[in-house]
Amino acid sequence: MEILKSCDSCKARKVRCNGYPGPCENCIRRKSQCHFSRRKIPQRRNVNTILTSPPSPRDESPSTSHVTENKPRRPLPELYVDRLLTEARTAGALKNEKPFAVKGIGLVIGNASLTFFSDNRLLYLSSRLRNDRVRDLIQRISALIGSRLGQHPNVMPSNSLWGAKGNHKDMFTFPDRTEANAHIKLYFERIHPFYPFLDQSEFETMAFSPSFPGRFAQNKAMYALYHAIVALGCQAGTGGRFEPGKGKAWQYLSRALAIFPDLFALPDSLEVLQAMTAMTIYSLNISCIAIEHFILSEASRRAQNLGRANLSGKARASYHRAFWVLYTIEKITNFHFGRNSIFVDHDIVIPIPSVPDAMMGELDWFLATARYARLLSKAMASLFSIAGTDDPKAYYLSIIDQCETELEQWRMSIPDEIRPGKPYQTHGMQGALLRLAALRIHLFYNSFKLSLCRATVHLAANTSHVVSQARQSEATRTMMDTSRQVLELTTFIDVEPNTPLWIMAGIPVVALFILFDLVVTNPKHTGTGTNLALLDMAGGHFSRIEYASGGSLPGSLIGEFAHIAREYVNTVKNEESSNVSADKHSLTLLKSPPTAFSTINRSGPQTLSDGKLTSPLGPPPPLGPAQMSDSLAFDGDITLPLDDTLLFPINDRYFEMDDEVPMGTDIMDLFNSAIDPFFNQIMDPDLQN
Repeated sequence: MEILKSCDSCKARKVRCNGYPGPCENCIRRKSQCHFSRRKIPQRRNVNTILTSPPSPRDESPSTSHVTENKPRRPLPELYVDRLLTEARTAGALKNEKPFAVKGIGLVIGNASLTFFSDNRLLYLSSRLRNDRVRDLIQRISALIGSRLGQHPNVMPSNSLWGAKGNHKDMFTFPDRTEANAHIKLYFERIHPFYPFLDQSEFETMAFSPSFPGRFAQNKAMYALYHAIVALGCQAGTGGRFEPGKGKAWQYLSRALAIFPDLFALPDSLEVLQAMTAMTIYSLNISCIAIEHFILSEASRRAQNLGRANLSGKARASYHRAFWVLYTIEKITNFHFGRNSIFVDHDIVIPIPSVPDAMMGELDWFLATARYARLLSKAMASLFSIAGTDDPKAYYLSIIDQCETELEQWRMSIPDEIRPGKPYQTHGMQGALLRLAALRIHLFYNSFKLSLCRATVHLAANTSHVVSQARQSEATRTMMDTSRQVLELTTFIDVEPNTPLWIMAGIPVVALFILFDLVVTNPKHTGTGTNLALLDMAGGHFSRIEYASGGSLPGSLIGEFAHIAREYVNTVKNEESSNVSADKHSLTLLKSPPTAFSTINRSGPQTLSDGKLTSPLGPPPPLGPAQMSDSLAFDGDITLPLDDTLLFPINDRYFEMDDEVPMGTDIMDLFNSAIDPFFNQIMDPDLQN
C-alpha cells in the first residue's frame, strides 16, 4: 500500500509536511512522534482485484483493454500560485514560507544600484577591498543612467508623429530608388542570412518593380516593411549610428516607426507581421534599446495570433519563417535581459521550414538557433522560476542536470569546425558570415553555461546536502574558464551600430563581473594574473564602444572594475612582501638578546589553519549577519594551499524571494537613451545628422 505524503500529526493539524521519511520538521519542532500511515484501499467487491492485480489475458476483451491497461500517469505540476490559492484565507503555513527560486540569469536584483551589485555584494566588496571604490563607481554609473534617462522637454518637435499624420502626402514620399535598392541588396547579403523571414526573390521583384510606388502609397504595412528593410541595409553599411535619431539609417526607420501605431489598428496579416519583424530586427541594436521590448512584444503577439489564420502556398511558408525568426529573437533576447517570454511553447504547432538562405557551410543557422531558443525557454520555465514542489532544492538540481545534458547535445549538433568548447579560430572558417555565425554560437553556448554554473554554485551555498563538494568544485572552476572564454571573444566582436546589444555588451559584462569577483576573492590564486589580463582586455572592449559611439556610450566606466581589481592584487602582493621582510627581521631579533624594544606587533599572511579558510589581508570590518552572508563556494580540497584553491563569493539571497525586493537599476540602461514611448522625436530632422 502507498505511504501518505503527510504524517499523521501534520495531517491532523492541517499544516504542510516535509514528507516521508520522517521525522518531519514540524514534529521535530514540537517534539512529537512522527508517523506516516498507509493509504487504505476501499473494501468493495472487485475493487481490490482491479487496483492490485492486472487482469489475465483471457479475462480482458479487446474493447476494454485500453481501460484496464496499467500505465503510469504523470501528475500535473504544482506551482507556487496553486499553494497561494489553496491556502488563501486559511490558517495555513504560507505566512512564514517564502518561495524558493533560482533568480538572476545574468544581471540580478539589487537595491538602488546596478542589478548585478546588490547591497550584500557591495558590502562584501567594501569589506574585501577595505575601501568603497566599487560603491562609489556604482553610484557614478547609477547617477549617469538617471541623467541619461531623465525627461527632456526639448525632444518633442512640432513635426512629430502626430503632426506628420495630418499630412499623408508628405509621409508617403518615396526615397531615392537607386540608393534604396543598394541598401536592399546589402540587407540580403549581410542581415537576411541571420534573420531569413522574407522570400528574397519575391521581395526584390516587388521592390524593384517600376509600378511599386503606386502600390506603396496604398498599403501601410508594405510601406513600413519596405523602409525597415532599407534602414537595416543602410545600417549594415555606413549609415548607422549608436544614438537614436541620428544617421541615414534612422531617417529610413523613422518612416516605418511613424506607421507603427497605425499597424495596431490593422487586422492580423502576413504583411503586418513581416513589417513588425523587420522593425524588431532593427530594434535589437543599441540605438533602439528603449523601444525594443515594446516592438518585440507586439510582433510576438501577432506571430501567435496569425497561426489561426488559414494561410496556404507561399504565404504559409513565409509565415512559418517569420514565426520562427521571431520566436528565436524573443527567447534569446528576453533570456539575456531576464524578462518573461511572450510565446506560449505548449501551443506551438508551427513546423520548422527548410531555409537554404540560412545555410552557412555545414551549419543550419535557422535550425540551430531555434533549438537553442527552445533550450533557453525550458530553463526560464523550470529553472529560473518559482518552484512549487515539496523538495524544490533537489528539483532545481535535477533541472540543472537536464539543462546541462541538453546543452551538450546542442553543442554536439554544431559542425566540428565551429563547435563551441574549442578555441575560436577564424583562419579555418570560409567567409565572413560563417565567422560571425560561429562567434555568436560560441557566445550562446558560453552564456548559458555560465548561467547553469552560477545556478549550481548558488544552490550549493543556499542549501545543505544537495550539491556535493566535487560538484561545487567543478562548477566554480568551469565558471572561471567560461568567463575567460567569453572575454577572449570580445576582440572578435564588431563594435558596430547593427550588432545586437546582448552580443556587444550583455554577455561580456556578465563574464567581466564574474571574473572580477573571482579575482577579488582569490588574489593569490595561480590564475589571477591571467584573469587580470582578461579583465583589461574586456575594459578595452568597452572603451572601444565609447570611442566608436563618439563618447555617447560611456563604456569605459565598466573598464574601471579592471583597474580596481589590479590595484587590489598589487596591494596584496606588497603587503605579502612586507610581511616576508618582517618575518626575516623578526628572526634576526630573536637571535639577539631580548630587549625592551624587541616586541614586534605584526599580522602576517593568513594561512590554512584548523580546517578554515581566512582572508589573506586579515579580518575585514565586522558585518552583522543581517548585512551580509559569509558563505563561499570553493573549488578544491580544504587541505590544498591557498594559491590552488578557488573561491566564489555567495553573498546575495537569490533564492528566498519576497514582495519587498527592490528592482534596482538595469545595467543595460548604461547603453540606453531616452525615447518617447510614442516615438514623438523620431521625425525630428534636427536629430538626424
